[in-house]
Amino acid sequence: MKNWNDLDGSIFFNKVFSQPIEIGKAYIHSLNIENDQNDFGIGFDIPDFPDRLPEKWKDKGYNTCRIGLSCSNITDLKITNLPLREIFTIEIMKASEHFFFTAKSKNALVEFKAKWLSLSGPSVYINCPEPGDVNWSDDNL
Repeated sequence: MKNWNDLDGSIFFNKVFSQPIEIGKAYIHSLNIENDQNDFGIGFDIPDFPDRLPEKWKDKGYNTCRIGLSCSNITDLKITNLPLREIFTIEIMKASEHFFFTAKSKNALVEFKAKWLSLSGPSVYINCPEPGDVNWSDDNL
């Protein structure tokens, strides 16, 4: 898959972005495992910001866009080191009846196979980075 817009659940996403948004870099904020449901959730910020803001989002100073993925029927889950203040390169491939998700950074990895993926969000918020936080414009990302 090339764009976030191509995933199930992207109706609202497509309303606030006028152009397709490429799957690429992300700052992972949360990983949630529902073992009894065989579900996995991942929440992250993307470097893109909506260009068609709803009225309630306008002029509030929002500067960061957060989205999430709800993933069902997970197999082959692998987490190497927990993500901590790092930018990840995200890849999602679809083959036969499964999605293959990979998020890699310098020090961590999250990968799995899922029967279903659904996009949640976007939401926006005011990001006030702390010293040491990553910057989307860093050349080494």
